[in-house]
Amino acid sequence: MTRSTWLLIAGCVVVLGLVALQVTLRLSAVAGSADRVVLWHAYIGSESDALMELVAAYNADPALNGGVKVEVLSVAFGNFPDKLTNALPRGQGPDVFIYAHDRLEDWKAKGLLAPVDFWIQPEDIADFAPEQALTAFVRQNRLYGLPLSAKNLALYVRRLPDGTDVAARVLALTTRDAWDFNAFHRLAVELTRPCPWNTGLKCYGLGVQADDAYHHAMWLHAAGGAYLDSQGRPDTRSTAHEQAARTAHLLAGPHPRAVVPPELSYPLMSDLFIKGEIAMVISGPWFQSQLDPSKVPYTVVDFPSVAGRYPAPFLSIEGLYLSARSRKPDAAMCLMKYLAGAGSARVRARKAGQVPIRAEVARELREECRADPRCAFDRFFYGQFLEVARKAVVMPATPEARVMWSPYTKALTAIVRRGADIRGALDEADWEISRYVGACAAKGGDR
Repeated sequence: MTRSTWLLIAGCVVVLGLVALQVTLRLSAVAGSADRVVLWHAYIGSESDALMELVAAYNADPALNGGVKVEVLSVAFGNFPDKLTNALPRGQGPDVFIYAHDRLEDWKAKGLLAPVDFWIQPEDIADFAPEQALTAFVRQNRLYGLPLSAKNLALYVRRLPDGTDVAARVLALTTRDAWDFNAFHRLAVELTRPCPWNTGLKCYGLGVQADDAYHHAMWLHAAGGAYLDSQGRPDTRSTAHEQAARTAHLLAGPHPRAVVPPELSYPLMSDLFIKGEIAMVISGPWFQSQLDPSKVPYTVVDFPSVAGRYPAPFLSIEGLYLSARSRKPDAAMCLMKYLAGAGSARVRARKAGQVPIRAEVARELREECRADPRCAFDRFFYGQFLEVARKAVVMPATPEARVMWSPYTKALTAIVRRGADIRGALDEADWEISRYVGACAAKGGDR
């Protein structure tokens, strides 16, 4: 053969090799290959560690995995929804993924989720508590996920470096049935002062993301309002919204009586609480990952009533979903039932601070406290978080709700940080939300 023929053959071999490589890489990216299922999550820290421990045990036990092992991919939380929405229709996404329930309706409408009730027996889901943990995944009498953990806000209080025991003060008020918003606000005002141990610093009574729609929901619910009306449409015009915004401004507005530090970020809030420069914090169970109980003497308590109403925070349920594109749904469901089961819940509660929403597991963990003063149930204040969860409002998962968060948070930012007119800021949010909803309607409901 001539030299040119050899070069032609060599070129063809290279091209075929590259094609084969691309096919191999593509096949390796496709969920549900012959011997594995793919799991995506956005956990970090101890939550990620606990998940990986559970997956390692699952992969090591053929009786659990049936010969189909799990491959895990960690995806950044901020990129998770877009990455998932783009990958699944191309067959490149996971078989199973972990995320909060608030995107369920969007993903269901796009055909990305498979219902899981076909694989579920009554005993598999009999002891979820609170009950909302399971119903958050039910649509049209079909079950579209399995709950892992409940996340909601509660009130952190601590003993300060000068010896002021804020927790004892709150307990005394609660015992006298005097723990209401007026008492809470008076306490926060009293604790907003030059720090007694260093008068060159200013201490504050409260830390909260007052200009964030998620954290603001408790004040809105206490005012008798909601983000969506009874027909599920966005609502910003009821008087409850103005009343709740006045509460937020009272606590964190740009005025000398504010009890929340200005321009407060989550990292700054945890730093100030650790130092004792903030006495109380409104946050969720994730806040504890920043706290060392041996150095920060804190506890978690319930919220005060507001004019006779309970300021119910949002309840967000983190769960497992089955991809409608999974090629091995039976194996994927085997993994999901394992991760949502009681054994997994024990590991996640003891090692990752995830609130146990299996009643059996919560009882077991509570019983451990009889003999172990460092038991996980008390150490992570699960009793307090579960009590608030029982009264919380399940975060809406509709597209209409999702379009509200950004404009509403923008309005709160204007009110809380710049002292904007409350009705004017809410009207601007209403206009922006109506544009979003109208644009979605014009696209035929593809939201």
